[in-house]
Amino acid sequence: MEVSRHLNFSKASEKLRISQPGLSQQITALENELGVKLLNRTTRKVTLTEEGEYLYKKLSPLFENIERTVNELTEKKVVPQTTVKIAAVPSAASLYLPQMLTMLHKEFPDVEFYLQETTSTQAIELINRQKSHIAYIRTPKDTATLKRQGFNFIELERYPLQLIVAKSHPAAHQKTVDLKELQHEKFIHYDRQQSPALYDLLEQACLVAGFRPKTFCVGPEILTIASLVANGLGVTLIPQDMATLLDSSKVSAVNLTQQTLHSSISIIWRNSDYVPLITQTILRLVNREQAPSATG
Repeated sequence: MEVSRHLNFSKASEKLRISQPGLSQQITALENELGVKLLNRTTRKVTLTEEGEYLYKKLSPLFENIERTVNELTEKKVVPQTTVKIAAVPSAASLYLPQMLTMLHKEFPDVEFYLQETTSTQAIELINRQKSHIAYIRTPKDTATLKRQGFNFIELERYPLQLIVAKSHPAAHQKTVDLKELQHEKFIHYDRQQSPALYDLLEQACLVAGFRPKTFCVGPEILTIASLVANGLGVTLIPQDMATLLDSSKVSAVNLTQQTLHSSISIIWRNSDYVPLITQTILRLVNREQAPSATG
């Protein structure tokens, strides 16, 4: 490559920091190995044969790419990302990711994004196993647990809890309702292991209202829970951001009085010295787009 680039053995050997006779011997060995002549050599000049020119043109882009890749790794200390893996709870996947991916695609048009809708618990596990770069989870009751587990996080906008009832329920057309009035209702609850933040919120809201919820069923996903509510099998509590995703023709979202509990989505990533470039960009965009919020 160097001889073809300079068409001069002296310059090529100087660039490669090897002796000129040694370089000449390597070229001869290469020609013998390939079974074709690559260079026309005289005492005055060096030119490429037809085979040599073909090989040079084919290999030049590959060598340039190798050099560029090595430089990025050694100088920038950053591995270029070709894929970004994001895990997200369903509400975050619908509310936050479309806008985020639009902005990212403008900056990184050649990058592929892999999205996985999952529960908060599963999303945390994917980060731990390095199967996802970042995750959108429902913010846990005790955010200190995230730090203890080795995560950094950014908490996004907070939303109040709402009561979700079937359209046929007496509270469906009320503007507000006191949760205390529903203490005898059956509740569609959340899975304590897979959705701990939502489980804790429903439990705490009912305790603040002076009762323990009577659980009729534990739902694995929000759409399943909404379907059970729509069929009159119980009521549930849900953060307002999630309520906007439900079919308003089948269920009603009612504001609660005397409730100060809120819920939010947090972006989490591993606490380490190395954060990939595109992950850094996501975090920068989040900090720019979101209102000031708690970070850890």
